[in-house]
Amino acid sequence: MLISMLLLTSVGAIAALAVALTVRSKRDFDHANEVVPGVRSPAPASWAGAHSTEAKMHRRLGTAVRSALNNPRLVELGLSDQTRKIESEALAIDERLVAAAGLPVSRREDAVNALAPHVAALEDAVSALVTGTTISQSKALLERATSEADIKLQALTAARAEVEQLDQAVTRNITANPDEEPGTATR
Repeated sequence: MLISMLLLTSVGAIAALAVALTVRSKRDFDHANEVVPGVRSPAPASWAGAHSTEAKMHRRLGTAVRSALNNPRLVELGLSDQTRKIESEALAIDERLVAAAGLPVSRREDAVNALAPHVAALEDAVSALVTGTTISQSKALLERATSEADIKLQALTAARAEVEQLDQAVTRNITANPDEEPGTATR
C-alpha cells in the first residue's frame, strides 16, 4: 500500500513537472515570436523557426528592437522617444510583412521583397543609435548619432505613409469598379 502511494505520488509529480515545462516552453516560444517584447505579433508561430524570407525579416525586426531596448545608455541618455519610434516602426513593418505573406503565391514574393529595404533601414537606424551612444564621448557626437537615427526613422515613417496612401487608393478603385475586381471576369 505504501509503495503504491509513493509510486502514485511520483507519477503525479512527474506529470505536473511535464505540464509546467510544456507551459513554460510554449510561453518562451510565444515571447520569441514577438517583435516588441510584451506586444503580441500578428506573425504566425511557425515563423519562429522558419527559413522563409518573411520569417527571417520578422526575426530581424525583433533582433533590432531588442538590441535597442537592451542598450542601457539609450534610457540613461534620455533617448526613450527614439526607442518608442523604433518599436512603432518595427510593428508597422511587421504588420505589412504578415499581410504581404498572406497574398497569393504569384504576388507574395514581390510584396515581401519590397519590405526588405524597410527592415534594413530600421536596422541601420538602430545601429546608428546604438553605436553612436556607446562610442560617443561628447554631446556633439551623441547628437549627431541621434539625428542620423531620427532621419532614418522619419524616412521610414514617410515611406509607410506613402504605402498606406497607395493601399487606400487601390482599395477605393476596387470598390468603385467592382466589375474590374480580380477573379470576377467572365468569358
